Amino acid sequence: MFAVGSVPSLERVTSTDRHVVRFATTLWIVAIVALSVYAYLKPNSHTVYDIYVNASRRWLSGDDIYVRTREYYRYSPLFAVSLAPLAVLSDSASAVGWKLLNCGIFVLGLGAWARRLIPEKLNRVEIASLFLLALPLSLHSMYNSQANLMMLGSVLLGLAAAAEGRWNRAAAWLAWATLIKGYPLALAMLVAGMYPRQFTLKYLGAIGLGLLLPFLTKNPELVQAQYASWFTHLLDSTAIMRERMRTFDQLFVIYGRPLQPSAFAMAEAAAGACVFALCLWVARQTTNARVRFTRMFELFAVWVVLFGPATESCTYVVAAPVIAWRLLESLQTSRTALQPFALIASLLMMGPAVTDMFGRLVRNFANEHGSQPIGAIVLLVCLLYEMVCAARQNSAADVATEPRLLPLPCGANPVGGGPNPTSGLRRAG
Repeated sequence: MFAVGSVPSLERVTSTDRHVVRFATTLWIVAIVALSVYAYLKPNSHTVYDIYVNASRRWLSGDDIYVRTREYYRYSPLFAVSLAPLAVLSDSASAVGWKLLNCGIFVLGLGAWARRLIPEKLNRVEIASLFLLALPLSLHSMYNSQANLMMLGSVLLGLAAAAEGRWNRAAAWLAWATLIKGYPLALAMLVAGMYPRQFTLKYLGAIGLGLLLPFLTKNPELVQAQYASWFTHLLDSTAIMRERMRTFDQLFVIYGRPLQPSAFAMAEAAAGACVFALCLWVARQTTNARVRFTRMFELFAVWVVLFGPATESCTYVVAAPVIAWRLLESLQTSRTALQPFALIASLLMMGPAVTDMFGRLVRNFANEHGSQPIGAIVLLVCLLYEMVCAARQNSAADVATEPRLLPLPCGANPVGGGPNPTSGLRRAG
């Protein structure tokens, strides 16, 4: 974090550390508190939380939670049940409670990513820097109260537990994330494919338990009807939400070559298979669990934003931990001078450029030209480049550690049939 060749005094390093950590902590607290105050004053403005809480209130009253009001409620019955303690509060108090809970789990997940998941051991300044770099891509979801934050925090907590061998906890967190948003199921399939005996049955058991819990709160026939409505609704609303998609096929639409839904589904499946193959390849390169799960999440995050079944603008928060870590690493030990600039461009295109941070003119231009999927493609290229370089470095290290045979003495023939200089010595002795 300091200039090469400079050796700052201990007091200066400690003082700088305190300032960076204090700045990052203050900025995050101010952002969350300011957004919470705004939610209290205007609980139904620029938010999607009203969709969640109204579904929970309909659950409490025994009505269909999947009937369309302002927007569709797309989540599981368990998610609606879990919001019941907030649903009984006033709109203002409920919005604040959700904001704090949603952002709180996301912060815990980012902390787990920084301390327990990525391969490098980060100091306090680096962790604070990672939080600062993750903030620009997170603010949009923090502002409109998207459940993506809770889902992402749960995913990171689950992967951190898996990297430490705590499989029951990992299964619980990933199952909860899946019951918030469906696409963490793809990540769970990757983990199950890599660690079938340790994870699969535990995850399926956690999912089953999550699906059964709503039956404890309502009449079984009513709950069964809600599940039937949920599955029907998912099929219908996915087609309706097609125009909001920010996956790579948006580029084909923008540039006049729209893909058929079947073609995109095939690309989605093929990309998922490539991600799994890359995870297997990484597993053969290293036995370090943190490296494996970090790479797995990075590839999953890129798959979600480029090929996910319901990727909207806010969904790009899934890439926030990835871009923050890779940018921090590249600023310290970049393999090429271009890499940090490419990652900064990716960060700007995926997040701030499509918000009002740079003004409406920039936002409209970015959205009209596919800024987010282009930024995700740049991130993917950087990740693949880094993976190839790491594999080459590991291969070179393996070659360097192989035992080397000393050259045989001149005229020696270990196989036989030639002179042996030691035999003459023996005879002379």
